[in-house]
Amino acid sequence: MDSFQNRVFAIVKKIPRGRVLTYQQVAAKLDNKNLARAVGNALNKNRDSKVPCHRVVRSDGRVGRFNRGAKQKELLLAKEGVKIKNSEIVF
Repeated sequence: MDSFQNRVFAIVKKIPRGRVLTYQQVAAKLDNKNLARAVGNALNKNRDSKVPCHRVVRSDGRVGRFNRGAKQKELLLAKEGVKIKNSEIVF
């Protein structure tokens, strides 16, 4: 695993249960908000259950993709108390 992925995973591990960050917010924590797509690509390769990549969502409020399927992502988020309606986060 490269250092970029390690940095992304370290940030995502800090997202508390029941909270979400956008891909762009994770990228901003890496000091470059333009790396949002790269953050998504790094998370797509995640196979470590200790990295809660389901807590990273799209900037437009939609849940987005997940390596185990978008429906599974919605179920995990809902189980943690995140409100979702029509595949969108309710803020």
